[in-house]
Amino acid sequence: MTAAKPAMPPAAPEAGREVRGTAHAAIYAELKAALMNGDLKPGDRLVVRELSQRFSTSAMPVREALRQLVNDEALIDHPNRGVSVPDVDVAQVADLFRIRCAIEGSAAEWAASTISPEERREIHAINEAMKLCVQSGGVADYLALNRRFHFTIYRAARSQGLLPIIERLWLRAGPLLNVMRQEATIRQGLDHHTEILEALDIGDGARARRAVSADISDAGNIIQRAVPHWDAGRRHRVPRPSAETV
Repeated sequence: MTAAKPAMPPAAPEAGREVRGTAHAAIYAELKAALMNGDLKPGDRLVVRELSQRFSTSAMPVREALRQLVNDEALIDHPNRGVSVPDVDVAQVADLFRIRCAIEGSAAEWAASTISPEERREIHAINEAMKLCVQSGGVADYLALNRRFHFTIYRAARSQGLLPIIERLWLRAGPLLNVMRQEATIRQGLDHHTEILEALDIGDGARARRAVSADISDAGNIIQRAVPHWDAGRRHRVPRPSAETV
């Protein structure tokens, strides 16, 4: 299974410190979204030269964005091999998704008592769009909508401290969700989404926590079963040397 390169609009060419900073921020935001949406998968390399061409900018803001993502622990910088999405093993997947269940479940529980009617309507609309993706086979948009669904709930928890923690978890988990792009697994989670929505509509925090945890746990189980196939692919992968480092 291969993932299409994320569709990233070109950033404006840099021309001094202010524009360079703007280019860096734009590139960082696009790469962050690509990671969280599952557009990249474990082992994928990010080459400075290719990204510079894609964003129509110089290497400097690209390197700054990659360095920031390395600091976020979303990417890893290999000496003499460049920057890539980290590989994972089954134990790491299990640990990451166990943490997600605890933290994101708490966010959903808090949201049940603070979510607004407008936010509930937005989440329902996102879920309907996800159903349309399943019906039409639009796997490319499904994971991006799934992220919107979850983060609309987490923002409704009204916790400025919790949201950055969840974002860092999704930077690590997003590439693993690439496996959910298969038509056989794309519909996984919609039943849990219905349960989440019902819980939020009646303000039942404990039920919302359980439903979000079940949604995350099911995805984690699917990903753990896929890890050996990734391992097999890595054993047959011929590494490309690279002199580019962050």
